[in-house]
Amino acid sequence: MAFTDPRHLTLLWFRDDLRVSDHGALSAARADGDVVAIWVREVRDEESRGPRPLGAAARWWVHESLTVLERELDSLGIPLLVAAGRAAEIIPAAAADLGAGTVRWSRRYAPASRALDEVVTDALGENGIAVEASPGALLVEPWQVEPSSASAYYKVFTPFWNAAREVPVASPLPIPPAQTLDSDTAARIEQVRESDSHLVATIDDLALLSPAGPAGGDSSTEGSRTSPFPWWKDTIAGHWTPGCVTAEEEVDDLGARVDGYAEDRDIPADRDGTSRLSPRLRFGEVSPRQLLAAVTALTDVGASDREAWVRQLYWREFAWHLTFHVPDLDRRPMRPEFAEFPYEDDPEALAAWQQGRTGIALVDAGMRQLWQTGWMHNRVRMVTASLLTKNLLLPWQSGEQWFWDTLVDADEANNPVSWQWVAGCGADASPFFRVFNPERQRARFDPERVYVTRWLKESGPRLDGPVGEGDPIVDLGESRQAALAAYDAMKSAQTAD
Repeated sequence: MAFTDPRHLTLLWFRDDLRVSDHGALSAARADGDVVAIWVREVRDEESRGPRPLGAAARWWVHESLTVLERELDSLGIPLLVAAGRAAEIIPAAAADLGAGTVRWSRRYAPASRALDEVVTDALGENGIAVEASPGALLVEPWQVEPSSASAYYKVFTPFWNAAREVPVASPLPIPPAQTLDSDTAARIEQVRESDSHLVATIDDLALLSPAGPAGGDSSTEGSRTSPFPWWKDTIAGHWTPGCVTAEEEVDDLGARVDGYAEDRDIPADRDGTSRLSPRLRFGEVSPRQLLAAVTALTDVGASDREAWVRQLYWREFAWHLTFHVPDLDRRPMRPEFAEFPYEDDPEALAAWQQGRTGIALVDAGMRQLWQTGWMHNRVRMVTASLLTKNLLLPWQSGEQWFWDTLVDADEANNPVSWQWVAGCGADASPFFRVFNPERQRARFDPERVYVTRWLKESGPRLDGPVGEGDPIVDLGESRQAALAAYDAMKSAQTAD
């Protein structure tokens, strides 16, 4: 079925932008006329086009955040449709059934997602439906900064940072005005809800909280975690309140988190040492533009704290710019010689690392914090990643996938780019010979053992092995030498070729 209506109707496709303020696509859609929103639990097509399937912790977050977004949209008179399956089929069908003249969305940057959006755009164009993409996920678009050298993109952060921060950033947009749908449009939407086979009735029907695959979709590429639903209620749910409403409240309190940030951000036991806004950014509950405006407006924080905090915003930008230019960052090293690095195959060591049973206090505490909260302090992330890739000599892709599945803030850019940085195989990567010594890191950043004591006591309900510190599964000194020897062997093999 297809409808026509003299009032312009826009189908607004929400993705990783689960907010109503500073939402360029939403504001533009309301300026055009009436709006119907849709969110799709996407699965990739046969050519692997589309976003990377959500990890388990992220699925919980999205479920909760969508519930909040639905209420916020309802307060604006905007209905939210939900669906699961292939967006290249769902979006054109929904737009045609609704009689929408335009489909709008916030721009995506990962190559596989851009490829999918091109397919959707072509399908909509064949039906005479216009497509408009808006910025909103980044401060600086990837094509707005290019190095003066022959390279197509920046591969080192500092020159990127120096260039990107010179690009003007517009002020955040307000929440658009509410709408009142006429009776014919409202009836049409309800008819589509009931008749469109792609749609599901409620957010619960998306099955985001189930270890099973999405309704109407293929679960074969979902995250690897298969814990049953009570795991969410027992652990992660006790540490977070997802949704754009809480996100804006946290932005209002940003000053307390930025003050002292330059020093405190490396102290894992300091709960206020970082803003913990990373999952808010990951799902677009707040925009980077809102955060930049908020931190710029702070008058009672030091310049060094402000710059250190803003620099982290631009590291996120750097990761997305790399992702825009480089496909398959979650699988392929940016430095191609690392494709031949002699990693080990040791499932038992990997399991001990995942479960916080390495016998190394800071690493085990971090992995248990991750299991309990879906989040880990950034300093500890670097230490745990270094241990996996350099002391245990296990592939960085194994660690990246585990973080993808268990972090609430893992996105397609920051997660693999950060793992490649630690492993020494990415852009502007940490030199391979920089092997974080977890005992020295613990002595420096957790000298009173506050962090490790807390998280070694708070074992997850399904962690195997004893709680606390046992014998280390690896000798830190010997394994460092083994890692350097493996690196030298890789370089020698490259030279010989």
